[in-house]
Amino acid sequence: MLREPSLIPDKALANHIYQCTINDCCYGPLVDCIKHAIGQEHEVLLRDKLKEKNLSFLDENQLRARGYDKTPDIILEVPIAVEGHIVHWIESKASFGDDHSHRTYLNEQFWSYWNRFGPGLVIYWHGFIGELDSQRDRGILLKDCFPTDIVTLGQGTDRD
Repeated sequence: MLREPSLIPDKALANHIYQCTINDCCYGPLVDCIKHAIGQEHEVLLRDKLKEKNLSFLDENQLRARGYDKTPDIILEVPIAVEGHIVHWIESKASFGDDHSHRTYLNEQFWSYWNRFGPGLVIYWHGFIGELDSQRDRGILLKDCFPTDIVTLGQGTDRD
């Protein structure tokens, strides 16, 4: 009924519900739409950065077309290293990583990705509480921007 107040038989109540959802600055459908759009913008930014670095990857849509049901935003076709940590997948979060949301993401998303695809990187584009970056040794690295210190296959090897 909140998503479709016109279905409420009492027209006055329907109008009040509609006005509440329009004016809800935190959880209403318009806010959800804005959050979704911002998330999409950051996923595009991530894909653009990967293309600039000539990194081969599959995005969420390509993975779903291949039959994957629970996927990170990006799977790297060739893993990279960031700060000495191997990265197979990248998840983009256009939000601030607070304790509650990060713990929820760990349990509902990140560990599933880790189980299926190996170690990965989460980018909280609006920062995160530093203490939350405590799973590096277990395979989940946190950053607040696209990493600049990427090592790709073949870099750092002596080819003389």
